[in-house]
Amino acid sequence: MLSVLRSELKYWISYRDSLLLQAELEELLLPDSYSQDGFYRVKSLYFDTVNQKDYADKLDGVEDRKKIRMRIYDEDTETVKLECKQKSGALQHKSGILLDREDAVRCMDGDYGVLLDYPEELAWRLYCDMTLGGYRPSVIIEYDRCAYMYGEYNTRITIDRHVRSSELSLDLFDRELPWVRTIEDAAVLEVKFNEKLIEPIRRILAKYHLTNVSVSKYASGRPVMARYFM
Repeated sequence: MLSVLRSELKYWISYRDSLLLQAELEELLLPDSYSQDGFYRVKSLYFDTVNQKDYADKLDGVEDRKKIRMRIYDEDTETVKLECKQKSGALQHKSGILLDREDAVRCMDGDYGVLLDYPEELAWRLYCDMTLGGYRPSVIIEYDRCAYMYGEYNTRITIDRHVRSSELSLDLFDRELPWVRTIEDAAVLEVKFNEKLIEPIRRILAKYHLTNVSVSKYASGRPVMARYFM
């Protein structure tokens, strides 16, 4: 099972400033394994309860909340990450397991019994949560990401651009979804670390006068559902 607990800060940053910041980060940090050639696509299918509890918790600013999602980077992949991302204040805990493609498709169809074939405790917990909560696919979010790593304090910085969503078609493996652009003139900056953020990175970020905000690509990617909650 994959499990990470660390601080996570999120910021809106203008498209122009994101390009300047990217150039500075490239002088200080190493790209992660996916970013060797620049940006890469991240594509996630989010699940929610029948009454959209996780979405409502995000809108209401509930302190302790979670999101359940499947994530891929290529539609031809034979393995899919099934993740549970829990938030408590500024701390994030992300845990996940790898599913076979066929099992991921069955989960997308609401057959969560396949999770019981996996030995990880998380698989059992997700089976219980998704079955009892009546979870179903709710939205697909895709964006272009570049990511940088620094070994000390497990530091990771990501810049996400061209965020788009699909609420009307929910096949994670479909290459031609009816995308709606949800964040166009800005990028989402995420800064993740354990214990503390090193001073050189602090100095670079301070130059852009950023304000920590509760940015959610998931919430922004649900304009259809927002009509029923506003």
